[in-house]
Amino acid sequence: MRIGPECVFLIPVVRDSDRRPHPPILWRLLQDTLIRTFGAVTGPEAVVYQKIGTVPGAWSPAEGNPPVEDLSRKYAVAIQADRVDELRALLRRAGNSFDQRSVYLSVAGIAELIEIRPEDGFLEV
Repeated sequence: MRIGPECVFLIPVVRDSDRRPHPPILWRLLQDTLIRTFGAVTGPEAVVYQKIGTVPGAWSPAEGNPPVEDLSRKYAVAIQADRVDELRALLRRAGNSFDQRSVYLSVAGIAELIEIRPEDGFLEV
């Protein structure tokens, strides 16, 4: 059964503003939101998984400033192509909840940075 593109995204393990770790409940809220939103897309394997290990990376907060090194949790969700915008909206809310300026998303190997805006809201229970 063909579902659609695999979407992979990274959430840094610390907040952008104060570099403090996120509370465990926030990670659970993200997982529950992903399952609630995309859980109807099923196949022979779970379509949402979380790699508990971390992925190293770096980003530059502004031109001329040294890069900031981050560790991130990597998530993947297989969704229908017409639901990718729904995932982007969810990631904007997650970005606010996790205090991020942007979230890295790769859709079928094509990378983008999802810019986070306060008006996008937060993840909800």
